[in-house]
Amino acid sequence: MGSSTLFFMLAGLVCFGAGAYLAPTGEREIGIALMIAGLVFQVLTLRQMKLARKNRAVRRDMTDAG
Repeated sequence: MGSSTLFFMLAGLVCFGAGAYLAPTGEREIGIALMIAGLVFQVLTLRQMKLARKNRAVRRDMTDAG
């Protein structure tokens, strides 16, 4: 995994956790916005992981002696 993937993963977890804490404690709009941002970061993480898996499969096919 690349460093950007790890960044997106951690940012998603932190944003969603902070939003889940803030939403019921009174800062509802900010909490919901943070949870949405966390979900967006998680989607970006999944996209990065999918691209990395696809690129690894292409490189493996190119290096096979066949």
